[in-house]
Amino acid sequence: MFEFETSYWWYKGLHSILVDILRGLKLTEESTILDAGCGTGQNLVNVGKMITSQAFGFDVSSNAAPFWPRKGLSRVCCASTNDIPYSSNTFDAVMSVDVLECEGVDETKALSELVRVLKPSGYLILVVPAYDWLLSEEHHRAVRASRRYTRSRVKSLLNGHQVRVLRVTHLFASLLPVVAAYRIALPLLQSRKTESPRSELRPLHPALNNFLYQLVSLENLLLRKTDLPFGSSIMAVAGKVTGA
Repeated sequence: MFEFETSYWWYKGLHSILVDILRGLKLTEESTILDAGCGTGQNLVNVGKMITSQAFGFDVSSNAAPFWPRKGLSRVCCASTNDIPYSSNTFDAVMSVDVLECEGVDETKALSELVRVLKPSGYLILVVPAYDWLLSEEHHRAVRASRRYTRSRVKSLLNGHQVRVLRVTHLFASLLPVVAAYRIALPLLQSRKTESPRSELRPLHPALNNFLYQLVSLENLLLRKTDLPFGSSIMAVAGKVTGA
């Protein structure tokens, strides 16, 4: 992740979308933002530079921690989304990207914790992978993910907590056919299972990587005006109910 997240089209595109969403919520330099499951930290770096210096993060993986100083991150710690080590009503916004699907995460506990640490009228931005049929055995074993989602399931999960769902949209719509074809063909391309599963991320030719990023950037312009009906990821934005 550390090697890919500054340049790979998917990470760059998603991080740009998240910054756009935060700006649209009128967050300012005085706002406090939490990245719950920040990984090696590039999204947190972007938020710190473009939105507010009051950006905090944590990740359950101790393997991520050595990379934080290399990105100049100090407001970070090792913790689980099931038990967030911050006081209630602390943050103006909480982001959680590709965390809810992880096998060690209890969906109900995690969402309760994410909402708990939000200030009244704060915002939750949740990103999860879409469609069970896109699940790839080796990749998902490598990233320790065990489930994918539909928009209706995301809405149902959020409706069980003290938030008002503002929008639920798919992401990466233009690239869904490519992603789907790759995932469907993958079992045929793999000669054997490995004891140590590897992520599907591989370096791309710079021209191809840039082309894919430009496609996602065009989608981001569309996302400013409307929700996308399909795509390989799902993003939900919810507001904490005042007094919750």
